[in-house]
Amino acid sequence: MATNKHAVIRYEALDRCFSNKGRKFFIDDLIRYVSEALTDYTGKDSSISRRQILKDMDFMRSETGFRAPIESYKEGKKTYYRYSDRNYSLAMQQINPIEADLLKTTLDMLGRFKGLPQFDFVQELALKLKKSFQLEDLDECIFFDQNEYLKNLHLLGDLLKFIQQKRVLHVEYKSFNQDKEESFLIHPYFLKQYNKRWFLFGQRDGFDSWTNLALDRMVTFEAAEGVAFIPPTETHDAYFEDIIGVSKPIDALCQFIIIKIDKSLWPYIDSKPLHPSQTVMERTDTYTTIQLEVVPNYEFYAQILGLGSAVEILEPMEARAVIRQKLEANVKRYVE
Repeated sequence: MATNKHAVIRYEALDRCFSNKGRKFFIDDLIRYVSEALTDYTGKDSSISRRQILKDMDFMRSETGFRAPIESYKEGKKTYYRYSDRNYSLAMQQINPIEADLLKTTLDMLGRFKGLPQFDFVQELALKLKKSFQLEDLDECIFFDQNEYLKNLHLLGDLLKFIQQKRVLHVEYKSFNQDKEESFLIHPYFLKQYNKRWFLFGQRDGFDSWTNLALDRMVTFEAAEGVAFIPPTETHDAYFEDIIGVSKPIDALCQFIIIKIDKSLWPYIDSKPLHPSQTVMERTDTYTTIQLEVVPNYEFYAQILGLGSAVEILEPMEARAVIRQKLEANVKRYVE
């Protein structure tokens, strides 16, 4: 279906004319009726040409349109237009093949969220739409890397609701490196998924920077009554501009990091950059040197270590030293 709003108004107006059993609509009548409909919609005088009316009828008749049974009938020297099927109307019309394919693909993608409680409605909706529009089932052809067994997934719906309502939350939280739970207030801003885990980002009372809370480490949360919500002072994109992953060390500075990549791994890094700031500094027959502009954080070092011996941090020396310490600690575990 055309997405142009004026086109939709025209099609609906013509549909009312063609389905009117008590009146004959000649071309001048159609022009007048559609022009009045556009005027009512836009709030200003509008007119439609004879050529556009005929073009709209051709589209409505077409396979990519509505396959509308619009027929022309002679009355003297004039011609009026009406649906040959008196029971036809756009409201009763099945979607066209192109729309059906788009709808099937969309339903298939939404189906990938199965297992998340707040998306339980999707399966029921998909069944209704498939029945209503006579859509055959799709073979599964797209999959998302969703961890359906992640602890506390059922909290996503309530958290999203509180974020939309701008409600301050009282949270009981137990970090992986803490023995006891801690209790605090947080002003929630958004949810973000990374590495199959979900994180809540917001402003924690007593902190100047944003805090991220792993969903699977949250014990309980509830709305804190009578506490004014503090809106974010920066955007999502600005916050994540210079980091990989979700953690942002307090007072950490963005740095230029030079990395040497072996020839064998370069095609992978070239097609899937480590960070949007990635730029090539040097290319040789055996290696490529790139530069990143990032804040070195936990996820950055984990990603570098995950690439193994095919990568080497050249600068700065502080980042190089961190990688060396981690590698030495790993080697120590296997030689003792």
